[in-house]
Amino acid sequence: MQPTANATAPSDGQGRYLMARAELYHCLGQAFVPPMDPAYHQAMTDALPADLDELVPGKGAGAALASSMAATADHQSLLRAYSRLFLVPPRPAPLNAGAYIDGTIMGPSVVEMERYYQRHGLARDADFRGMPDHLVLQLQFLAALLGTAAQMDSARATSVLQEARDFLNRFLRPWPNDLLQRLDHQSSRDARCRPYAVLGRLVRDALDEDARWLQSRVPAPAPHAAEPDVNESRGAAREAAFGEQSHCGHCGNPFAASAELAGMIRILEEKGLDAGHLSVCPDCRAETMGLKATKPHFKELPSETGS
Repeated sequence: MQPTANATAPSDGQGRYLMARAELYHCLGQAFVPPMDPAYHQAMTDALPADLDELVPGKGAGAALASSMAATADHQSLLRAYSRLFLVPPRPAPLNAGAYIDGTIMGPSVVEMERYYQRHGLARDADFRGMPDHLVLQLQFLAALLGTAAQMDSARATSVLQEARDFLNRFLRPWPNDLLQRLDHQSSRDARCRPYAVLGRLVRDALDEDARWLQSRVPAPAPHAAEPDVNESRGAAREAAFGEQSHCGHCGNPFAASAELAGMIRILEEKGLDAGHLSVCPDCRAETMGLKATKPHFKELPSETGS
């Protein structure tokens, strides 16, 4: 697959644009995998900059990343920078969306994200230890949606692009600005962190660009007035069903439902959406899933994206 020569939507085919953007998000997702393998340093020094220059031409993305990698002399230097930013407490720049959206770990947004993954047949991968809201999984899921839509006719692609639009706006766009500010701050203190600030800026700008593109192709419906009587009855029924305890939809065991979960359930039901998947106990919710094992290479979409 050859990337499109322009990062804006091509006039001669939506499919080529979507494949190029899927490839971009896959590359960016790979770049935020913990660089345990020494091959990552070489990939981020040579292969990824070259890929970025093809995928986002005219923006100097590859040159910026290659220049920033000069401060990370070797694999150990890159690994120390990654660990300082994302792994070692207090983790100045966590890569989990829930830390920014919910202000907590395994909050309501994470349960919602799992529902998106499951709806598209993406199974848990025990090799990936990150939680479902990790940036790597989010970007690779977005890549999978765009890559899938690229291979469909217009009618079938619409529903997949709507999912991509909603996932991007709900879970990806709210927090990269905050992440980038933290990365820039840490980079000013330690030059070894600069590659991740460069990558964070690329992620933020790409998401903003594609949010506008998706809105132009599959506009979100305008908000409409709620139906008070129906919504009130749904909310009352949910409160009655929960009380102080509920039963897990996975294992069937009783558990105490938090106020956050109850509130999220109410919001979904007010929108006419199924909220049954939120009745998940902490033990079952802790069985987090990845999408697929990640490898230190770039420019390839996983062949199992639709599996």
